[in-house]
Amino acid sequence: MTTTAPEQHPQGGGEALGKLLYPRSIAVIGASDNPAKLSGRPLAYMKRFGFAGRILPINPTRSHVQGLPAYRSIDDVEGDIDLAMIMLSAERTADAVRHCGRRGIPVAIVGASGFAELGAEGVALQRRLRTAIEESGVRVLGPNCLGMIAVRDRAMPTFSSALDEDVPLAEGPVAFLSQSGAFGAFVFSESQNLGIGISHYLNTGNEVDLSVAELLDGLVRTDQTQVVLAYLEGVSDGRRLLDAARHAYEQDKPIIAVKVGRSAAGATAAQSHTASLAGDDAVFDGVARQHGIVRVDGPEQMLDAAQIFATGRRLRGRRLTTLSVSGGAGALAADAAAAHGVEVRSWDETWQAKMAAVIPAYGSARNPIDLTGTLVAEPDILRRSLQVALQHPETDMIAVLLGCADSQSAELIDAIATANSSTDRPIAVVWTGGSGRPRQRLRELGIPCYTDPGRAAAALGRLADFSLRPALPRPQRPAGIDATAARNVLVQARAAGRVQLDEYQSTRLVAAYGVPCAASRPAATADEAVTAAKELGGAVAVKLLSDRIGHKSDMDGVRLGLVDPDSVREAAVDLLRIAREAHVEDARLLVQSMAAAGTELFVGVKRDPVFGPVVVVGLGGVLVEALADSQVASAPVDVDTARRLLLSLRGSRLFGRLRGKPPRDLDAAAEAVARLSWLAADLSDDLAELDVNPLLLGDQAHGVVAVDALAVLSSAAAWAATAADRP
Repeated sequence: MTTTAPEQHPQGGGEALGKLLYPRSIAVIGASDNPAKLSGRPLAYMKRFGFAGRILPINPTRSHVQGLPAYRSIDDVEGDIDLAMIMLSAERTADAVRHCGRRGIPVAIVGASGFAELGAEGVALQRRLRTAIEESGVRVLGPNCLGMIAVRDRAMPTFSSALDEDVPLAEGPVAFLSQSGAFGAFVFSESQNLGIGISHYLNTGNEVDLSVAELLDGLVRTDQTQVVLAYLEGVSDGRRLLDAARHAYEQDKPIIAVKVGRSAAGATAAQSHTASLAGDDAVFDGVARQHGIVRVDGPEQMLDAAQIFATGRRLRGRRLTTLSVSGGAGALAADAAAAHGVEVRSWDETWQAKMAAVIPAYGSARNPIDLTGTLVAEPDILRRSLQVALQHPETDMIAVLLGCADSQSAELIDAIATANSSTDRPIAVVWTGGSGRPRQRLRELGIPCYTDPGRAAAALGRLADFSLRPALPRPQRPAGIDATAARNVLVQARAAGRVQLDEYQSTRLVAAYGVPCAASRPAATADEAVTAAKELGGAVAVKLLSDRIGHKSDMDGVRLGLVDPDSVREAAVDLLRIAREAHVEDARLLVQSMAAAGTELFVGVKRDPVFGPVVVVGLGGVLVEALADSQVASAPVDVDTARRLLLSLRGSRLFGRLRGKPPRDLDAAAEAVARLSWLAADLSDDLAELDVNPLLLGDQAHGVVAVDALAVLSSAAAWAATAADRP
């Protein structure tokens, strides 16, 4: 077994991360002579699987442990120690980390539980461990983690039961990170059963130091890792995760993630719509999609995707040709493909004739291509049809649908393997029924194989989405932004002790970022409202104006389409009465020019506690939350990204030509969203949330106009904590 070449160490990941991923010497502190005990398993695994580096048992009471020379202390070991696995109780762990620091060990794995996951006493122990890490400079994986399995070098500082059986380990380009030890062990074990080549499996546990984000970044920077699988229960370092995802995106290395928490149980609604539309999971979903993270719903989908991505092949288009032993299977595959954005187009007559020449006369050469059951008796039909499919210029990928046929499997597999080796186009096989041995053999050959057309279609759809993703931009700041004017509005409001801004102040923020706003005038009395309406001219709206009112429509605080002084006065008097009865003593009025009718959009910004500033877009109006049609992205975004967000809404057909009406000005909407995303980025320390609802979207003659806005300030404590960083 050869040891790791230096160039495999993560570039920019630091010496400690390189020593963790590619150790040449591993000390097990607290090593047991009993290979069945948790503290004895790491030695047993490394001996059994053949770790080529130095295995250093540390046990103060034994001269040998499991047949290996043991040391009373790490101080007794000559030479460098790359990695320590600390298998001591939680109470003794912090002192052991400090000892590692004095010995010059750069990184340690802490396997013990009994830390923050167990309550107050454990929290105190974890705090002690955190202090020891800071004082010693030792990087730590864990605590409460199963450790690491590095397949290529057979470095096994782990006590995971995934290695209990003598399963042949499959080495390959896929790395796997899991915050859950048990889940991770299950997925690693199944990956080996499926023949998916793994480079590393790491369980991060409580993440007192090394996080999934940092490890992911380090793995992506190695040549060995081409695909990363991740199981996430929470994200503590969102911006670092996005930086790592950006690097992976640019290096064409997919991240396939299971993230629990899709339910709304953790989302807390505030006065702003943004809080309810951009709950924790919605933000993760949006920023993950934006940065090319392939999100899946569970381990089966994760491993299905891993099979197809591990081939390293990419798609030039979404067109699928299916070759099937059964017409029914072909139809099922076509339906599944459509559901995942994959196109099964009928071949033109010229190419149908070419296919018809090599398949039975009673088959179908249209696509899906039915090779018929004759294939079982004449396996060479598959070889010939694959040759034609690979020559077909409008085939981007191929699915071969087979079943049972164990006795003919060798010839069929050979035909598929020959075709696969002659092309760079993805080939996936669905082999249903039978002994399962053909599937195993295909996977050994690096050919993705599934039991169900739907699973194959989903994997191919994810490959298509990733392959055809747009370049990840680095947004350029738009011209015409007056950030100083916007900050002055916030400073004045905070000096006045306000928690949120009224509509007039909120629209001043929006206007400072170059987003058109409906002309408006504040008024304290009915007479002032009449004067303001006259100055504005035309039809106006009269609204209650107060920083204590979140949604004016909830208290009947809006009057629309007023065209004469009497109607304005009547509305003003009535609204002021409503305010007095609701005990809104400081209420004034806002008189606003009526905007032309248009499609109502919602644009919100917020500072997410994990990922920082984000922008939310959706269909707006009073039904914004009921429609729940929104998309989220990390801010700032460029205009092209903003356009894609708008077009990904379920209701995006409203932007087109409907019932004789001209299409909406999508360019103007995308420009407004991009500008508001810069507001999110610039003012994220001062603003908790900002809603623009509705942002009216008209045709090209009318563009967009913000009709209402609501800004909520960040808490005084949060604002004070970031004061030094603000310009």
